[in-house]
Amino acid sequence: MLRAVLLAGAEGLTEEQLEERCEGLGAAEIEAAVEALIASGLLERVEARLCPSGPATRFDRLRPL
Repeated sequence: MLRAVLLAGAEGLTEEQLEERCEGLGAAEIEAAVEALIASGLLERVEARLCPSGPATRFDRLRPL
C-alpha cells in the first residue's frame, strides 16, 4: 500500500485509486492499513488524497548497499 502511494509521487492517490491498485484487499483492510500508515507518519491526507510524508519519501530514496 505504501509502495502504491510512493509510486504515485507527490500528487498522491485518492482512496478509490488506492483500492484499484491494491486488488485482493478488502475495504476494511485498506482502511486499517491507511490509518496505521497515517498514525506512523508515513502517509498524510491532503484534501481528498493520500500522499507520502517526509519520512516515507526519504525511505523510498534509500538504496541497499
